[in-house]
Amino acid sequence: SSGVSATTTTSGAVMTKTVVEITSTGFSPLTARIKAGEKVSFVNKDSSRTHWPASVVHPSHTVYPGSGITKCGTADAGGIFDACKGLALNEEWTFTFSEKGSWNYHDHLNPSLTGAVVVE
Repeated sequence: SSGVSATTTTSGAVMTKTVVEITSTGFSPLTARIKAGEKVSFVNKDSSRTHWPASVVHPSHTVYPGSGITKCGTADAGGIFDACKGLALNEEWTFTFSEKGSWNYHDHLNPSLTGAVVVE
């Protein structure tokens, strides 16, 4: 049931949000395609464990511009492609992608699970 949802703001503008579900077998969809400035929400649908979406490369998370696990817990944490913690069942973390490119990511708690966000 993962995919794109649209939310209308109070100004009447439609904001697009793409939802990526995290399951015990990985991310769905595996590749999300969005426009620059759009949001991707990662939602943990795995009842057996927590998941921590973050930019590659494990464990530093520095590939997405400006990101890095060392910024977790700092004033810069809100602007990095890193949830900075494991998401519990049904917990959601959202990131706005402003940089165009193909951005690979992984689950910091299970690095074999990977996906990509393509920002056009």
